[in-house]
Amino acid sequence: MRDIFNCKNDAEFSIRIEERMGAYLAGDGYFSAPDRVYDYLRILLHYIFLVRPKSEHTIDSVLKLLGASYKEKGYRTPFWAIIREASLQYPTDELFYRARSVEQEITNEDIDEIFDFLESELLLEGGTEQTEEELGLLAVCRVRYQQSRVRDIRMRGGGKKRDEEREPAFFPACRSFVEQYTPRRIREYLDRFVLGQDESKDVLSAAVYNHFLRILHPEEKLIKTNVLMVGPTGCGKTELIRRIADLVPVPVVISDFSGIVATPWKGRNKEESLLNLYLKAGKDVELTECGIVFCDEFDKIIPSKAYSRGGDINQELQGQLLGMFEGTDIDVPMPDKSGGHESILMNTSNILFICAGAFEGLERIVKKDYVRGGIGFSSQTAEGKDFELTGDKLKTEHLMEYGMKPELAGRLSAVTVLKKLDRDMLKRVLTEPEESILSRYELELRVDEGARLNVTDEALDVIIDRVMEMSIGARGLNAIVHEILAQTLYELPSMNGVQEVMITGAAARMEEKPVYI
Repeated sequence: MRDIFNCKNDAEFSIRIEERMGAYLAGDGYFSAPDRVYDYLRILLHYIFLVRPKSEHTIDSVLKLLGASYKEKGYRTPFWAIIREASLQYPTDELFYRARSVEQEITNEDIDEIFDFLESELLLEGGTEQTEEELGLLAVCRVRYQQSRVRDIRMRGGGKKRDEEREPAFFPACRSFVEQYTPRRIREYLDRFVLGQDESKDVLSAAVYNHFLRILHPEEKLIKTNVLMVGPTGCGKTELIRRIADLVPVPVVISDFSGIVATPWKGRNKEESLLNLYLKAGKDVELTECGIVFCDEFDKIIPSKAYSRGGDINQELQGQLLGMFEGTDIDVPMPDKSGGHESILMNTSNILFICAGAFEGLERIVKKDYVRGGIGFSSQTAEGKDFELTGDKLKTEHLMEYGMKPELAGRLSAVTVLKKLDRDMLKRVLTEPEESILSRYELELRVDEGARLNVTDEALDVIIDRVMEMSIGARGLNAIVHEILAQTLYELPSMNGVQEVMITGAAARMEEKPVYI
């Protein structure tokens, strides 16, 4: 086994490991799960080859790392922490990426069997002084491992299960949610507050429902469904998430990704969103690991022509997000009162990530394929007329052309496109939904002053005209209405006998104050 360090590349030492394991099994050797042991040894040796200096390419390094490879509560393990640190240096490395799943699968039994295997290999190499020293080190590392490991982790063959497999305190609420809310019921709830955007409400409803099924039934190994929402400013992306946050029994945070940089670059890092989720969960790690993160302005991290902040940095950040979205252990720094910070280890396997952004220029990329006259397109669409971007038209290759890494695009398995709000829809958003903007101001006037709010048809048209000029969609509605009513909200508490506040067309144009009746 010692001569494995004479290999020149991964392919050579992978073959060498397979050969030695095969010879061991052909004799009296035994592995409960040979494939898992093979993956583990490849990761360990790959780390030494790739990261450690050549002077440390020795069997001693293998034994020391193996001796630190125990699991304990919270997955705080010296070996896996080292591998996670290496994965930050090489975010697209295939073996380091594979390590995330191996860490979840490896058991004490496997590590014991690897020690037996290495001991057998050293004994085959004869009784030299070097071999005796290595056998002594192996014994020390084995003892260190056995003393430090937690013995109640899951073991094959009837081993003791961990006491922590008790049901988390928030599970009953999750179970009650699933019993009460099917995807259709979630959609009906969203319909009360958000008009239109039917495709996106369906996708979100299904993703949220699937999220709770994965939490409650981990043994089923359901596919994780992270979401990508594409749509212009003010079309309802954030409002949908706010309404979901009000509905679900797990923490939901909205995180602005426009200023996020790759770890460990100075600035705001991806761990910020996980820290906010942890705080929202009341510092309950178990609850945090089942939460939902809304990554707003997600398109700003893509090194497109429109938003390029340095391709290398953005490519590195995208690489780091691969593991976070798929599921891995991340050390999240939390500031303390002394000005320093402690690290909180979080596993993101059960965190639902919903990414959203305007992705300016993406529609042109998709439309370009249609203008070329692709298969199944009508001649009118092929000429570029009446084109409308929808989720079924948006493909992974379009996101790649925009600037997204293909691996990252693959982690966002549910893609939906929100439509820009036209004049009629803006007017409906202003007046129709439960808790619409006008109804909120009307409630404030009625509760505080006992006055009704009356908005004339002319005023509604003027408000919509002003919002259309702002080109920020529904986000402009509240700003305009508040501007119109700002003086009224100040004056009315000092007045008596006002029964109605009327917003006229002139008041909406800010030419006069609303009429008090």
